[in-house]
Amino acid sequence: MNHLNFDRESPVRRANTASMRKIVSGFCRTAMEDYRKAGYPFGKTMDGMLIWFEYGQFTTDN
Repeated sequence: MNHLNFDRESPVRRANTASMRKIVSGFCRTAMEDYRKAGYPFGKTMDGMLIWFEYGQFTTDN
């Protein structure tokens, strides 16, 4: 597991490989685009997008 930078002692898991960072950044771009199309119902921040996901993406413009 050393090639994945996985430390069993640490409670924090990080995306430290180039391929994992690419996957995560691609997801974030796609998610923000979907959030933009929904009209930023919780504001134009990452926190707002995360709240939107928590509510199941059922909200639209306020």
